[in-house]
Amino acid sequence: MKFGLTIETFKSYTPLIAEQVEDYIKKSKYFKGTQGQVPLGEIIPEVTIFTASRSLQGKEVRDALDGSFAALYHDLDLGFNPMNLMFPWFPFPGNRRRDAAQKKMARFYMDLIEKRRKDPDAAEQEKDMIWNLMDRSYKDGTEIPDREVAHMMIALLMAGQHTSMATTTWLLLHLAEQPKIV
Repeated sequence: MKFGLTIETFKSYTPLIAEQVEDYIKKSKYFKGTQGQVPLGEIIPEVTIFTASRSLQGKEVRDALDGSFAALYHDLDLGFNPMNLMFPWFPFPGNRRRDAAQKKMARFYMDLIEKRRKDPDAAEQEKDMIWNLMDRSYKDGTEIPDREVAHMMIALLMAGQHTSMATTTWLLLHLAEQPKIV
């Protein structure tokens, strides 16, 4: 992934992230009027998924996602707890939700990769992490299988989710203390 995570690409993400946040605020029912309450636990995961998918995985991925994808991600994320890690095979409800979410998310990416492979000229439109990994191979020369690219895309979203959520929550709480800035 390092070939797709350069300083230049990170700089290019800033306007994409700003665009996603502004778009979310315009469309969200929670940001109507001049005052009110916002359920940060609900909106921050959605905004994070939308900004990460847009910046790292491209417009095509972002346009295909809605709040249901954030819910799938949530089910997958809840699968990372001590009981689920000790007994990943046990039919706990959380394990079933985790496994179902993983399959749906992987299928989403694999379908997208298949579509892109059928139209390689589309790569010229926007070079994102999916294209980057589709064009790479392991050090031994083995091409990265599409299934592994799909799983890496899921892992990429998970990698920064908690950090991004904590940072965003911290930022919003400090902004809430400064009405003049808001």
